[in-house]
Amino acid sequence: MSFRFTPVVLFFFLSALLAVSTFLLWSTYRDTEEALQVFQLEQLKRTHELAQQDFIHRLEESKRALESAFVANNDVEKKILNKILMDKMIWNYAVSYIKTNDDDYQLVESYGDFTDISRKLILKNNQWVFEETSKGLSLVYQFSIRQTGPNGEIFFRGLKAGIYLKENSPLLNHMRVASGASAHYLIYAGDVLASSVSLEEGVQVVVDEALKTSAPVFSTIDNIFSADMRPLRIHLGPKGIYLLTVAIAQGEESWEEDFRKSAILGVQFVLIVAIVLTFLLRTLTQKSLNRLLTYLSGVKDGQRDIFYQPGPIYEFNEVGAVVSNMVTHLSEQGKYIADLVGSANSPIIAWDEKRKISLFNKAVEDVLGMNLKTVSNMDDVLKRQKNPVAKKAYEDSFKGIATSSLETRISLKGRVRYIIWNLTPIRDTSQKVIGGVCQGQDITERRLAERRLRLSSKVFDSTAEAIMITDEKGLIIDVNTAFTDITGYNREDVIGQNPRMMKSGRHSQAFYEDMWQELQERGIWRGEIWDRRKNGEEFPKMLSISAARNESGRLVNYVAVFSDITGQKENENKLEQLAHFDPLTGLPNRVLFQDRLYSALARAKREKEHMAVLFVDLDRFKQINDSFGHRMGDLLLKEVSRRLQHSMREIDTVARLSGDEFTVILTDIVSNEDIEMVASRIVKSVGAPYFFEGHELFVSASVGISVYPLDGDSSEDLMRHADVAMYQAKEKGRNNYQFFDFSMNENAVNKMSLANQLRIALNRNLVVPHYQLKIDSRTGTPVGVEALARWFDDYGKAISPVEFIPVAEENGLIIKLGTSIIQSACVQARMWCDMQFDFGTIAINLSAQQFRDQNLLANIQEALEDNRVSPNQLELEVTENMMVEDVEGAINILNAIKEMGLKISIDDFGTGYSSLSYLKRFPVDTLKIDRSFIRDLTRDNDDAAIVSAIVSLAHELNIKVVAEGVENMEQVEFLKSINCNIVQGFLYAKPCEGGKIPLVWNHVVEEFGK
Repeated sequence: MSFRFTPVVLFFFLSALLAVSTFLLWSTYRDTEEALQVFQLEQLKRTHELAQQDFIHRLEESKRALESAFVANNDVEKKILNKILMDKMIWNYAVSYIKTNDDDYQLVESYGDFTDISRKLILKNNQWVFEETSKGLSLVYQFSIRQTGPNGEIFFRGLKAGIYLKENSPLLNHMRVASGASAHYLIYAGDVLASSVSLEEGVQVVVDEALKTSAPVFSTIDNIFSADMRPLRIHLGPKGIYLLTVAIAQGEESWEEDFRKSAILGVQFVLIVAIVLTFLLRTLTQKSLNRLLTYLSGVKDGQRDIFYQPGPIYEFNEVGAVVSNMVTHLSEQGKYIADLVGSANSPIIAWDEKRKISLFNKAVEDVLGMNLKTVSNMDDVLKRQKNPVAKKAYEDSFKGIATSSLETRISLKGRVRYIIWNLTPIRDTSQKVIGGVCQGQDITERRLAERRLRLSSKVFDSTAEAIMITDEKGLIIDVNTAFTDITGYNREDVIGQNPRMMKSGRHSQAFYEDMWQELQERGIWRGEIWDRRKNGEEFPKMLSISAARNESGRLVNYVAVFSDITGQKENENKLEQLAHFDPLTGLPNRVLFQDRLYSALARAKREKEHMAVLFVDLDRFKQINDSFGHRMGDLLLKEVSRRLQHSMREIDTVARLSGDEFTVILTDIVSNEDIEMVASRIVKSVGAPYFFEGHELFVSASVGISVYPLDGDSSEDLMRHADVAMYQAKEKGRNNYQFFDFSMNENAVNKMSLANQLRIALNRNLVVPHYQLKIDSRTGTPVGVEALARWFDDYGKAISPVEFIPVAEENGLIIKLGTSIIQSACVQARMWCDMQFDFGTIAINLSAQQFRDQNLLANIQEALEDNRVSPNQLELEVTENMMVEDVEGAINILNAIKEMGLKISIDDFGTGYSSLSYLKRFPVDTLKIDRSFIRDLTRDNDDAAIVSAIVSLAHELNIKVVAEGVENMEQVEFLKSINCNIVQGFLYAKPCEGGKIPLVWNHVVEEFGK
C-alpha cells in the first residue's frame, strides 16, 4: 500500500506543532506569572502603607507628648525630663537648654543615652533631621519657645530629643508587628540604617537580593517571601528614606508547580508522538529511496533489462514510472532523431562538453561552405566565421544559457545569405551541461521580400483611413489596420468575402445600382453611406471607391477608402438637440416651441380651426429648490415634465421655456370643454405627491389659457395672454386654471404702470422709512425701532407695501429700494444722536436679492461712515428662506456682517423649512416670531405651544426673541409668562415718521411704563 504524503513535509508539520504547543504553554505561564507578580506588588504596597502609618503615628505621638510636657512646665528651674515620661515614648535621649539672643546657650537638664555631639543644638527647629553620633545615626527633633525673664530680658527655652536608628529598635519592631511584615529595613543613601527581622527561614535571602538589585523580588517555588522597596515619607523630615518590606507571598506555591508539571508532561507527550512518527516515516522513506536509487544507477550504467520495483512511498513510485517510460521512449526515438537530423533541409549541428562536433547534416555544410568531416572541433568552425555574437552564444551554451533567433549574415561565393540560429544547451539527468545543439533556418528570400514590402506596408497600415482592396469580382483580398479598428472585423474575417456582408439595410437597391453604374462609367464613386460593424452596430462613413486597371487596361482591383464619421454625425445631432430641446427634461425648448406654435397657428388659420396655448407655472417651486437644493429641484422638474406629457395627446406639444415655466399647444379642439379637460388633468397630475430620496414633496400648478382666435391671432398675443391668465390663477389661490379675458390684461397693465411709478418714486426719494417701536414687555418701555418702507403718491395717498414690494422684486428695483432705506435710516440715526435721544437700535429688513448683492457690505459701511453712526446701533433682519439655498455662502455673509459690528435678526421665524437644522451655525442675535403665530396665541393651543418652543429654544441658544403683531394685553401677559420679553405691535404704537418717534416713545413710557 502506497502512502500519499511527503514525509519531510509531515515531519516539519509535527515539529511546527511541537513549537506552537510549547510557545502557547510558555505564554500562558508568563501571563499568569505576571498576574501573580502584580498581585504580590499590591500586597507589598498595602503592607508598606500600614508600616508607614504606624511609623509616622509613633513619631507624631511622641513629638506631641514631649511638646505638651515641655510647654506645660514653663518654669526654667523645673525638671521636665523624667524616666516615666521618656519611657512612655520612643526617645533614646533628650536635652533641654536655654538660649539667649547672643546665640549663647546652656544646658538645663538631660536624659537618656547620648553623646557629646548630641548636646549640641541643631540648625532646624520643628523639623526631623539626621544627626551623626558616635553611636550611629540618630533621628532628631528640636523645638523652642520664646519667654521673658523677670527683668524683661528675652530668651528661648528649647528641647532636643533623638532616636537611635539601630537593629530591632522598639520603633521598627512595633512597625513590623503593626504591618504584619516578616522584615522591615530602613535605608538611607544606599545604607541600611536599621532593621527588624523575623526568624523565618528564607527572609534573609530575599532581603539580600532586594538590597543588591534595588528592584522588587517575587516569591519562587523555593522561597515563599516577596520584597519591595518604597520611599518612607516623614512630615517635615529628611528626604530619601526608603523602607524595604518583606512579606509572605500568596497564591504562588501550588499553582506554579502544578503548571510546570503539566507543561512538562504535555511537551513529553508531543515529543514521543513526533519521534515515533518520524522514525516510521524515515524507515518507509529510506526503503522507497533505496529502490529508486538502485534503478536510476542501472539506467545511468546503460543496463537495458533493469526494471523499477515500486516501494511504499507513492511519490517515489511516480518518479520511477516516469523514468522507466522515459528510458523506453528515448530508446525508440534515438534512431528516429538521427535519421531526422540527416534528412532535414535546415542546418543542424551538435557538440559535446569537450567542444567536439557530435552531429551535423549536409545542410549545415552547404550554409557554412565547409566539409565538417575534416573539422572535429567547434572552435575551428567559429574561427572561420569570425562572428563575435555567434561566439558568445556558443560560450553561453556551456553556461546553460539558450539563445534563440540569432540572425547571421553569411557571404559565400558572392552571395549573401541570412540564417537564423537557435542554440540550446544539452543536459544530462543531473542538469549538468554536456554539450549543445544549433539549428538554423535560411530566411534570405524572406528578408528580401520583407524589404520590398516594408515601404508599401508602412503606407498601407499607417494611414488613418480604412482601405479595402477587392479583386475584379468584388471579393476582398486585403484590408489595413484602420479597417479593423473601424469595422471590428479582423483581416481573416473578411478575406474572400463580398463587401455586401457589411450592408446596413438603410439604402435601397436603386442606391447601389446607381453607385455601381457611376463606378463603371467614371471609374470612381464618392459619397456618404451607412454600413454595419461586426458587432451589428450601424455607422456612417465617407466612402471613395476607385477602379484599378493594369497596363493593358483590364480591370484587376477595386480600392475602397473610407473614414468613420460617427463622431461628426453625433456632433450634428447634439447641436440639433441643444438647439431645439431642453437638456434637463428633453422637452422642446423655446426655439422649437415657437416654431411649432407658428406652424399650428398657420394650420388653424388655414383650416379655420380652434387651438389653445396653455402657460403652466409651478407654485412654490422656489421654496422646494431653496430648501432641498437644486438637485432635488431638477428631479422634480423631470417628473413634472413626464406627468405633463402623460396628460397630453400625441398631437399636442409640451415645452419647457425656462425654470419652472412650461407651455402647451393644443390643436384640433372643438370646445372649451376639451381645453378644460386637459387643464384639469394637468392640475391634478402635477398636484399629486412626489417622492424623492425619502422626501415627500408637494407642488401645484397654476395654468393660464388663451384660445385662438378669441384671445389673439398671433403667437405673441396668445403667449402674452396665456401668461396674464396664469398670473390670474396664482392670485386666485394657485393650483387652478384660468381662461384669459381682457380684464386680466388691464390688471397686468396696472402692474406695469405701478413699476414705472415706483422707479420714478425711488429716483425722487419718495419711498421713505417709517419706524415702529419694539417694547420691553416687563417694563413697558421701548428698547428700539424697526424701519419699514412706506410710499405716498403725489396726492399723499399711501401705497401698501403688499403692492409695491412684489413689484420691486419682479422688476429689479428691490436692491435700490433697500439701499435707500439703509441710507435714510442712518441719516435718521445721526439726527437722533445729535438730539441726544437714545433710540436703542434700528432694525432694517433685507430682501433675498439684497442679501445676495455683492455690494451690500460696502453700501452699509458707506452709510455708517457718511453719517457717523456706530455699527452696534444697526440691526439687519433676514428671513430664514433666503439662507437655505446656499448655507455656507449665507454663513460667510452673516459672519462678515457680524465682523462689522452689526446685529442680526431672523424675521418671520417658524414659517420656513429648514432653519432649525442650521440655526446653531448662524451668528444670530435675535429671532422674530411671525405674527401668524401671535394672532391666535391665546385661543389656539397649537400656536401657544409653537411660540413657547421657539422662546425656549432661543433662550437655550442665548438668542433674544421678539414677538410681532401684538395687539392686546392678553397676548402680552402670555408672552411675559414664557419669558418672551420684547414685543412689537399696534397695541403700543403704529409706524410713524422718524421725527415723531421721540414723542411716541415718551407717550408709550407714560402709558405702559412701570
